[in-house]
Amino acid sequence: MQTGRDIHHGIVRRIRRVRRALDERERSIDGLQVALGEAGERRCAAIRALAEFHLPAMREDAVAATLAGMESSVRAIFDEKKDRLREVEGRIPEQRDEVAAAEAALASVTEALNETGEERARLARVVFEELQAMPRWHRLFERARLLEGRVAASEKRHEAAEREQAENAPAYEGDALFSYLAHRGYGTAGATGNVLTRRLDGWVAEVTQYEDARARYDFLNALPGHAAAVLEEDRAALATALPPLARLEEEVMDRNGLTPVLARGEQLYAGREAARKTVREAEAALRELTDELAALHDERGSYYESAIDGLEAFLEGRTLEELVAMARATRDPRDDALVAQLLEIDGRLTRLRGDLETRRKERTRLAERLAGLEEIRDRFEADDWNGRRSRFDDGLDINTLLLGFIAGHHSSRHVHRMLGRNQHFLPVHSSSGGGFGASGFGGGGFSTGGGFGGGGFSTGGGF
Repeated sequence: MQTGRDIHHGIVRRIRRVRRALDERERSIDGLQVALGEAGERRCAAIRALAEFHLPAMREDAVAATLAGMESSVRAIFDEKKDRLREVEGRIPEQRDEVAAAEAALASVTEALNETGEERARLARVVFEELQAMPRWHRLFERARLLEGRVAASEKRHEAAEREQAENAPAYEGDALFSYLAHRGYGTAGATGNVLTRRLDGWVAEVTQYEDARARYDFLNALPGHAAAVLEEDRAALATALPPLARLEEEVMDRNGLTPVLARGEQLYAGREAARKTVREAEAALRELTDELAALHDERGSYYESAIDGLEAFLEGRTLEELVAMARATRDPRDDALVAQLLEIDGRLTRLRGDLETRRKERTRLAERLAGLEEIRDRFEADDWNGRRSRFDDGLDINTLLLGFIAGHHSSRHVHRMLGRNQHFLPVHSSSGGGFGASGFGGGGFSTGGGFGGGGFSTGGGF
């Protein structure tokens, strides 16, 4: 049997691995962007040299000034973004530290909550054994248990009466003759009509057996009210029987130190929920920064592309292909060397752009998988599956399940569903499987100290 904490640790470890892989992809993209920029600058320089070589109509200083001015405008935009890029790159490590600190705080409060759960279970056993030795408690407990059963039965009868009325009353009310006689008040002191019409009404009533039908109809309508009155009496009796039982149990709980443990557990449970919120907020802030970093990296590449496009636009209406053709038509080896350089740079740019596109797709996929893993972890924690009493079947292979999710074979809902199928809680008063009493009145446990069924610390979850 695997503990919920072990499965939770497996999920957290996988999240951290995917984060590291995402960071590696981002660094790879950054390197490709730098290489793309360097190649773009080399291409700009080669184009400028080729333009200066083949545009004699423009003065050399005019060509240089025009191209330099355009390049500087593009670079000014990039420099403005570069400041934000550096800021984001500096904040990301700090935000990672915040996430790590939030995760450590959550782990600490969860561990304290589990330890308090162990103490609660130990003291609850002591309280239970002391109560079992008290005849007065047995009398009060048995009285409350019987009344609880009576209330449950009365609730069912009341629901059945309302359901029967809703289902059967319309049949009477929809019968034309029944409705006619009921409307005329037949059989009552307020019956309308003269002697003749009353005689005719009597004949209709006899043929349709109205009086019997009316008795059944009245009973059908009165039954929910009677059932509600009985239910109210039973609830009142239970409400009277519970306080003496609760006071006796609270005295024993106070005497054995269980009450402050429950209070401490409630505080820790609230602290755990606050810590979970802090983790989610820190992770969201980290995602925003990494998304902005990715966008800035992508924009930086676009600036170099803009510089290249702009340079070609300043070549006196001639395309780069025309300049290359002009260079090849001359016997001067200098422009041939420039053309060869351009071809080599263009080939490198093509490869870099292909690699960059691949890395971007990998980055996007990993970011989506990371968000999905964090969602799986959040739902796991929300269900208290990492609590002290949570157990998972040995047949569950969490690593294989998560690797399948990362590979895109499963959705996060499928993973959560598979976890749910393999998860169960140990009995409330035990961390090793041997319970000594159920919560509530049905299984022999005490009513207030043992009711850890679900919700907060003192009422449930896996702690």
